[in-house]
Amino acid sequence: MADSVKKIKILLVALIVSSLLGLTGCEMLPDSWELPWQQDSTATPEQTAVPLPTDLTEEATLVMEEQTPTPAPPPEKLILWLPPELDPNAETEPAAILKARLEEFAYLNSIEIDVRIKAVSGGGGLLDALRTTLAAAPATSPDVVALSRDHLLRAVQDEVVFANEGLNTMMSELDWYNFGRDAGLVQGEFMAVPFKGVPMGLVYQSVSQLIPSDEWVDTKLNYGYFGFAGDDPRGTFLLLLYLSLGGQVQNEQGLAILQEAPLTTALQTLKDGLNARHFRDLVVTMQDSEQVWEEFSMRRVDTAFLPVDVVLRGMETTAEAPDPAFTSPSMTLTDAWVWALGSQEPQRQELALALIAHLSETQFLAEWSEALKALPARPTALGAWEEISFKSALERMASGAVLYPPDPVMNNLGPILRNATLLILRDNADVVETAKQAVESVK
Repeated sequence: MADSVKKIKILLVALIVSSLLGLTGCEMLPDSWELPWQQDSTATPEQTAVPLPTDLTEEATLVMEEQTPTPAPPPEKLILWLPPELDPNAETEPAAILKARLEEFAYLNSIEIDVRIKAVSGGGGLLDALRTTLAAAPATSPDVVALSRDHLLRAVQDEVVFANEGLNTMMSELDWYNFGRDAGLVQGEFMAVPFKGVPMGLVYQSVSQLIPSDEWVDTKLNYGYFGFAGDDPRGTFLLLLYLSLGGQVQNEQGLAILQEAPLTTALQTLKDGLNARHFRDLVVTMQDSEQVWEEFSMRRVDTAFLPVDVVLRGMETTAEAPDPAFTSPSMTLTDAWVWALGSQEPQRQELALALIAHLSETQFLAEWSEALKALPARPTALGAWEEISFKSALERMASGAVLYPPDPVMNNLGPILRNATLLILRDNADVVETAKQAVESVK
């Protein structure tokens, strides 16, 4: 009996406790509380930001630095290769002008310009040095290098100078002579920026009352004796006559050719001059422009076929020379020099392009080219020359100037044209037969 009473008491206590929990339990739960199976499965859990550790180990820091590329520092030096005739340290007026321009660029850009003089040809010349340096020590390759047109063609073929869109941008400007555009263009892409050309001209004594003709084929009609290098290994005068008559020197495959009809007419021009006693006997013995200038300066010839720079320099250095004047041919031959990029590194190319632009500015190019006695590649630069007596003729020459054929073509045709010239002037050979032999001699 006592045990039964005890069990009933325990049961009553349990019921009372259960009732109390039922009355207060709902107030203790949060309003938003849900059971697990009632939660929205599409809800996005709240993201908790994880702070970066402030006590990275040295090893971890190095790993993070390796993963974050650091921009290369700008160049502190530009390397410029020049031929001896453009040496800025020479004691000449054009050298002083160029040196001042280079120093100005170096100051504005807080860099050093390392100028190195390289021979134009031969062992250790510009081309050989470009090949050797790029292969053995590319870091010492020139950022900017001055090259002749023919050297540019070979440098591009050897892949020792490099393209850059900045070259195309500069050459897209309108202020360039056609010979300059052609000088920098290789296989449809601008690989360089031109700065000078030296065309061939017909010079005469300015006091003459009989002005020579502007047409090359009419030289036989000009007054007095005519001088040119008849024994020139490149046959330059006959080549110009032939080209002015529409003759072609390359076929579609780029191989050297001569066409019989225009060559016959060009040779007939020489023959007519010979028959009119328009050539001195010395013509067949002269091989270079310096010999021709000497004949002109000593007044032994009245007109002469000479490069512009030879005449302009000669009139300053030869006291006895007559005051020269130029005819205005609509077409002539010229060589050309250009600035090219010798480094592949983007940052070095960027600064090199800025230097080329600095050296192509109109006023500087005008002053420098006039001192060099060479035609600038920009019409505005020639227009800014202080010397005005030659300007009109030189502008006409520059506008009609075309580049010499490439060296492989000249090496093939030059000896043939030289031989044909001597056959007519020295041996009085038959024009038609000489032309036929020359055409058949082309390899």
